[in-house]
Amino acid sequence: MMIKHAEYALPKDKLSFLLLTHVALFIALLFWFSPFTHPLCEQLDIWIFKTLNNSLTQEWWQKFWGILNHRREVTINLIFAALLNIWAITNTKNKQLRTARIKQMLYFWIFFEIGFTLQDFLFNKWLCVQRDSPSLVLQPTIRLSEVLQNLNIKDASTHSFPGGHAFALVYWASFTFLSSPRKIGIIGVLFAGILCLPRLMSGAHWASDVLFSILIALLWLSWTIYFPLYEHILKKSSNG
Repeated sequence: MMIKHAEYALPKDKLSFLLLTHVALFIALLFWFSPFTHPLCEQLDIWIFKTLNNSLTQEWWQKFWGILNHRREVTINLIFAALLNIWAITNTKNKQLRTARIKQMLYFWIFFEIGFTLQDFLFNKWLCVQRDSPSLVLQPTIRLSEVLQNLNIKDASTHSFPGGHAFALVYWASFTFLSSPRKIGIIGVLFAGILCLPRLMSGAHWASDVLFSILIALLWLSWTIYFPLYEHILKKSSNG
């Protein structure tokens, strides 16, 4: 039995997807560094933060976002992500397709770790990018760690760019969508979208940090798919 590539929800043209992610990142960089549009980008950053952070006036709302910004939340996210991927595999009845999805998941998780390590090395170790988060720059600010008296709540950073949280969520959600039954893929995308908000609400990241991290994640995904080994895995699976 041959497994059609359409069952994997692959982009129709991997090269076009690769070029599109590069063009999108280039345009975003052009807007950010251009002296004509940079002030607008900064004002948009400030407006988004103030709008989201100023909404944290109710105690129950503070506790909700405080939980989602807790440092242990990352571990819970990883467990949920792994369980969702396992569900995608076990929910696949066709044995050949299930084997192919296992290979896909392993492939993407390996490249996820490589991409996350490369991102950390490039921006933190090599370029030494330092950017204070909005909670450290703008006043007044509702600091959840102070309001809830819990230092484990992340609401500030002197290295807010890039947003490793957003990078991880978007890359994972993207490959989950590509290699899962559609309903599970949609759950993964919604999960990632919701969890990109907490750092914005608390002020641990600027909106531009999250936006660029999303673009970087999609760019790395495009290279992950474009890499010949991925096509080899699919062909080997489809040929049984």
